[in-house]
Amino acid sequence: MVLDLGPVVGSNVEFFGERLACKLYIENLYLDLEAAARTGNKAGVAEAFLARLTHAGDMFDGILCWDLFDFIDAKAGKLLAGELARLLKPGGAVYGFFGTTPIELKHYTRYVIEKEDRFRLQHSPATPVKRTVLLTRDITKMFEGLSVAESVLLKSSTRETLFRRL
Repeated sequence: MVLDLGPVVGSNVEFFGERLACKLYIENLYLDLEAAARTGNKAGVAEAFLARLTHAGDMFDGILCWDLFDFIDAKAGKLLAGELARLLKPGGAVYGFFGTTPIELKHYTRYVIEKEDRFRLQHSPATPVKRTVLLTRDITKMFEGLSVAESVLLKSSTRETLFRRL
């Protein structure tokens, strides 16, 4: 079972369902991000996330975070990462992107899986927010209880990280 924290993308549902024969749960946390950005209530975003993530512990083989952590502060990130570690089965993985430049984010990115080795990006407007930039050690600390299986710094100034629960 896979948990996708981004919006519904038809080809992703098809990929996971048909190609990998796994059940996909979608919790579009970007809706909560946008609501918090519009109202200016960033303090309540972590609680909104936790209210949505009511699944049983040790349930998911994989969790897709995409660039979600770029939109929330370190405190909310720590709470969310702890919840994701709780939801992950032993041996499971969490996949995320972390931006490395402190720019203003003006759009959300929808990651569309085209093939096993290829994403296509789609952008949708967002209420502008300053990107939260985390150092590698801060990202590792945030995901306490998980180990870094792989981490790559891309030319796009994004760190792609795969965490595993042992």
